[in-house]
Amino acid sequence: MIHSCSIKKIIQWQKKIRIQPVHVFCLHHISQVFCKDWMYEDDWTEIESFKKKILSMRKDGVKFLSLKEAYSHIKKNYFRFNNYAVLTFDDGYATLLEILPWLEKENIPVVLFINGKYLDGKSYRENPSEKYLTYELLFQINSSSVEIGSHGWEHMDATKMTDQEFAMSIKKNVEILSQHPCYIPYHAYAWGRHSAISDKILDDMRIIPVMMDGMKNYDDKRVIHRELLGI
Repeated sequence: MIHSCSIKKIIQWQKKIRIQPVHVFCLHHISQVFCKDWMYEDDWTEIESFKKKILSMRKDGVKFLSLKEAYSHIKKNYFRFNNYAVLTFDDGYATLLEILPWLEKENIPVVLFINGKYLDGKSYRENPSEKYLTYELLFQINSSSVEIGSHGWEHMDATKMTDQEFAMSIKKNVEILSQHPCYIPYHAYAWGRHSAISDKILDDMRIIPVMMDGMKNYDDKRVIHRELLGI
């Protein structure tokens, strides 16, 4: 017969495992060289420093997941025997080509949140010097370790758009990205800014919202929270 004290300890142990957060990190540029005319220092990490950080995390027992796997862990209340992490990259910068081969070689999943407008190689968010993946380069990426989600047609603040503008931005972006074999129905809000209305629009489209709010993912089954990866 199991003593009630033992049962209580088992329940506490189970809760401790279950409440381990899944860390979802937001990244932008991982490259050899910092280009001051089109990069922000807060968005850039030197490539060797990044590699050392990721390998150190793995050595410490961190298991890297795809975003879909991570969301399943949260939504289904899986027990978490490991520390889990997800790597996401915003905006679709061309510097991704410097790090994606290494991540694939190391079997580390990544998520790319793409703004469709900048895939044409002619339209730019702020600076004509900014370099983004083109349609051709994006659609050449076809790996089981890569997921591709939406970041909006343009990199715009959802709270400064009308309902119609936001819905059209998502629809236009998804029309292109959904043709990619690696597409997943997740949308990362630019700067993490959103509203109850934008959340409802995504819900109606059956797209899962991804925040940028520095919070950790415990058991919030509605959204994915992201934080920065300190190097």
